[in-house]
Amino acid sequence: MRSASAPVRQITPRETEILEYLAEGYSGKEIAQKLGIAPTTVDRHVEHARLKFGARNRTHLVAVAIQHGVLVPEPAASPQ
Repeated sequence: MRSASAPVRQITPRETEILEYLAEGYSGKEIAQKLGIAPTTVDRHVEHARLKFGARNRTHLVAVAIQHGVLVPEPAASPQ
């Protein structure tokens, strides 16, 4: 995933970064390790983003972030 150029609904850069990791399938604990922060901090960022988008859960949050252009899926590699 790559981020869209302009954040939507005032998503912070850190929230966007965490959303990118969620979209790639990383757990909250794995994200925390990658970023050098506490898992509870990751959860707090996810919850803030979830509330901003009105998403029901993490999966819905990623889907809504894609719909709003916060996350832009990478094009699939063409088979060779």
